[in-house]
Amino acid sequence: MTAGVSALLLLSHADPLGELELALQELSVKTSLASSCREANRVLAAPNPPELIFTATELPDGNWVDVLRLAERACAPVNVIVVSRLADVRFYIEVIEAGAFDYIVPPFESTGLAHVVCCATGSVLRRRNALAQAEQAGQPTLPLSAIQS
Repeated sequence: MTAGVSALLLLSHADPLGELELALQELSVKTSLASSCREANRVLAAPNPPELIFTATELPDGNWVDVLRLAERACAPVNVIVVSRLADVRFYIEVIEAGAFDYIVPPFESTGLAHVVCCATGSVLRRRNALAQAEQAGQPTLPLSAIQS
């Protein structure tokens, strides 16, 4: 299910996302890079945003919460996965409760990462399909935040 999937990697200097890029490419996930919320906003405002965003916790012009807000405004559903250097259960709970799809830390073991990518992709594709079906049926569409799963 990862073939044809695209992901935006939001990283700042010294983040573990460089290692993540290689691991995603091994899973046939097409990756693009950005280093700021401003750059991410341009990508998400485009007609075909990526299915997934992997974001560092801190960026030069914002943080993971800002990335969630940008994803909510995208023209199609996008799942955000927060990448941290260290495992932190309290932070994990905060991230999930705020609306991120998942929270991961290195090392990026291929089986575990493949599972996260597969689940996140399945979720976002179901949401995109639901929106497309509602539009085809002429039904008013709900805000993206109302159909998140």
